[in-house]
Amino acid sequence: MFYSVDRADKDYVMICDDDGDTKEVRSIHFEGDVSPGQVYRFEQGRFIYDDEETTKRRRKMTELQRELFNKRKCMING
Repeated sequence: MFYSVDRADKDYVMICDDDGDTKEVRSIHFEGDVSPGQVYRFEQGRFIYDDEETTKRRRKMTELQRELFNKRKCMING
């Protein structure tokens, strides 16, 4: 299962899992600097950053935004 970061501060990270459930986790359980939008997987008691999944999801979000913008543009222009 993957976990995406919703928000993070010095002490806690708010994550959302693939089922849509949210959890607040102490930041000591994450490797490195944590930023919103990053995707992690849980292994051996720690959250490990997954660059491949983060990139995949960011590309998908960009694609969805473009589709939405193009649909809105068509609606406005008739």
